[in-house]
Amino acid sequence: MTTQTAAGSTSAAQLGDTTVATQSAAGSESGGQSSPMLQLPLRELGLKDVPAMPVDVRGMADTVSRLVIRVKQREQALHGLSKVFTIGGSTARAYNFLYGSGAGDKKAAAAREASQAFLARDPSEIVSGLVRQLKQPQDALALAAVGGGDELTKLALDYPKQWSIGWTTFPDVYTLGLPHLEEWAASVDVAQPDKATAAFFPTIARHATTFNQILLRRVPSSDVGTWRPLFGTAWTAALDAAANAGLLYVIDLRIYETLQPQTVAGIPRFTPSTVTVLVQDPATKALTPELVRVAGGNNEPKIFSRQGSTTASAWVYALQAAKVSITVFGIWLGHVYQWHIVTAAMVMTMFQNLSASHPVRKLLEPQSNYLIPFDDVLLLSWSLVAPPTSIATGWQFLELMDLYAKGRQFFDDDPTTTLEQFGLSESDFTSQEPWDQYPIVGHLLSIWNATGRYVNTCVDQAYRTDQDVQRDQELQNWIVESGKEDGGNVRGLPAMDSKDSLKRVLHSLIYRITAHGTGRLYRTGNPAVAFVANFPPCLHDATIPDPTARFDTQALLRFLPRTGTIGSMLHFSFTFWASTPYVPFVPIGGPETELFFDDDASNQALIELRRFIAGFIERFEPEMPQIWQWPRNIET
Repeated sequence: MTTQTAAGSTSAAQLGDTTVATQSAAGSESGGQSSPMLQLPLRELGLKDVPAMPVDVRGMADTVSRLVIRVKQREQALHGLSKVFTIGGSTARAYNFLYGSGAGDKKAAAAREASQAFLARDPSEIVSGLVRQLKQPQDALALAAVGGGDELTKLALDYPKQWSIGWTTFPDVYTLGLPHLEEWAASVDVAQPDKATAAFFPTIARHATTFNQILLRRVPSSDVGTWRPLFGTAWTAALDAAANAGLLYVIDLRIYETLQPQTVAGIPRFTPSTVTVLVQDPATKALTPELVRVAGGNNEPKIFSRQGSTTASAWVYALQAAKVSITVFGIWLGHVYQWHIVTAAMVMTMFQNLSASHPVRKLLEPQSNYLIPFDDVLLLSWSLVAPPTSIATGWQFLELMDLYAKGRQFFDDDPTTTLEQFGLSESDFTSQEPWDQYPIVGHLLSIWNATGRYVNTCVDQAYRTDQDVQRDQELQNWIVESGKEDGGNVRGLPAMDSKDSLKRVLHSLIYRITAHGTGRLYRTGNPAVAFVANFPPCLHDATIPDPTARFDTQALLRFLPRTGTIGSMLHFSFTFWASTPYVPFVPIGGPETELFFDDDASNQALIELRRFIAGFIERFEPEMPQIWQWPRNIET
């Protein structure tokens, strides 16, 4: 990804001086016509497609303080990383391999203090200061995030089973993970390519719902010509036959083709650009990867084949490369872009245009806290807060968001739209129960359906006719401003000419915020995501091996995350499940308390949605349902 030259600083007069915190307090007297909020000057910086990035200066300071508390809350779980390992000739407890002696924690604490000092400036200086920091590598923070430079944090693992280093004993993820250890370890063992192949799709289809990985695309026979040239002579007649039978699929992640490897804390990080071709068994519905195209960096694209001349070791490498690209999609595009970035832009314009008593604001506002300032702090303290992908600066993140946003419409993020565009249907992924061969889709669709019922009731109570929607000037202003380049810059919003149009927009927003809560559940992160080889955030060698190369498992493991990188990934995931939400979705006093609305029907719909979330949690993690762990808002 090329680096663009930052424009000069933008004046406070150009940006406005009303923050989200101020806007949230605006009363109905404002009529929704308060001053603009602060924004990053993305259009001036050359980023034309990404939605607006609002800046909440007061909220940022509050968020930094809250993150300090979160770090303390996750400490007990991190200290449960106490199993003893011998790696690279050194013997120590897991925690010491992942985080060293604790020097990194001290540096991180100092960095948070520096962030608080930065935010104590005059608010008019914050945005220009944030812009200046976007392209600057934060070397000290990056080093702190991967163990502070301790030698134990720089090691490649020696054996596949050592990926259990990420399983804490408090709570006892280690025991929970043991039944899966052989299966998952085999996926990074060059002597077991068949097991690595068999585990590939089930891993991404069953785990990490919060990564929003609806990536699989059916290839109809009419579309084979689009894909065949990418693979040249490796493409076979059997793949054509699979397409004719409706059994051919691809996972296309060429979006990283221009993303260059980065050196972070002295170690390369590489996100490969991959295209994976899979064939489905019509009887079992199982999907088998057959071809993987790996490219990116300074490499020419290379084609790896399950049944061709590709060696077993190179094939297992290719599967891991594909998993890296899938993980990076899940973190930044499936999760952050779709659930954070678009939502924040719409929330910003909602606060700007809807008065406090407006029915749409009364629906959205209770779930619209914390998101905007968290996104801002992510950019401010990138190397410390962000997971250890090859996206090394806030600017590279914004470039990736802009690339992904190009040509993308608001409703493209809805799961039903994605499934339709990718040609995926329930019957094709159902063996015994609906979506049992692609469970994360079933989970997300159940949340989609529940939030739809809630929104439909609330809109029906607030607007009796389509004409009521058309006459609501504040509502009209919100949608228009959300679509403007100098407003929300959100593409594809419909005209507010009917209740159905309003329902579609609100359903999409409430779904994004609500579905985000899956990331806070214990079983979302454990034991599968904590076995970091399942969802590796980067490769540590930017050279793609030849498909005919032969190498042992230790050589494969040297491509994969080192101990400190594993630790940084665990810091990221533990922040979600090992800390408490600021406000739980289901109130402690019960779903019938803390109601939002003036009418009984809307409140009853809210109660039903809360009961659905409680039931979802009980089904998702029946052995330890955390009813109050699901947050009302997008907090982190």
